[in-house]
Amino acid sequence: MIPFLRRIARTPSGRRQRRTDGRRLALFGGLYLILLAAVAAYVAASIRPQQIMVPTQPAAPGKIVLTVENQGRQTRFDLHGLKALPQHTHHVTTPWYLRPVTFQGPLLRDVLAAAGATGTRIDAVAMNDYAVGIPFQHAEAYDVIIALSMDGKPMSSRDKGPLFIIYPYDRLPEALRERSFDLSVWQLDTLRVE
Repeated sequence: MIPFLRRIARTPSGRRQRRTDGRRLALFGGLYLILLAAVAAYVAASIRPQQIMVPTQPAAPGKIVLTVENQGRQTRFDLHGLKALPQHTHHVTTPWYLRPVTFQGPLLRDVLAAAGATGTRIDAVAMNDYAVGIPFQHAEAYDVIIALSMDGKPMSSRDKGPLFIIYPYDRLPEALRERSFDLSVWQLDTLRVE
């Protein structure tokens, strides 16, 4: 049995012995704590910061909102990646809204350049697999943007977002203006460049 837990012995005359077990316990406990502190100090002093290797983790990408496919490779963009490109604004009249609206986002040609995509035709594919072929020269000749926001607010999928191909409709030649409405894919998901 552990010494400090046993009953206090009595002497033959019936007197209680002096109790010393508690003092011993306190003494040993104190010595143990001092020894533990000394070991901890020694370990802390012997560790050099340059020897500690902390594994680094790449920043977690956000949800992929756009994939650019070209020559067998895919480049994926999250919203942060698209916002990192230079942003442009078009205040335009469209057949989808009763009043002029302001769209903002990167130029289509900047997105294609960031993906290293070249070709003659861009198949713009929506989330529901609706697809339209856009001549590659439109990305170069006109300031077509991939709109990320409308009137300063992100677009929900209910409001043709999160990505919407927008031409500068009011500045286009009349012959191209009506056609550009047909090329404006909303809920854009993929650009396949051929």
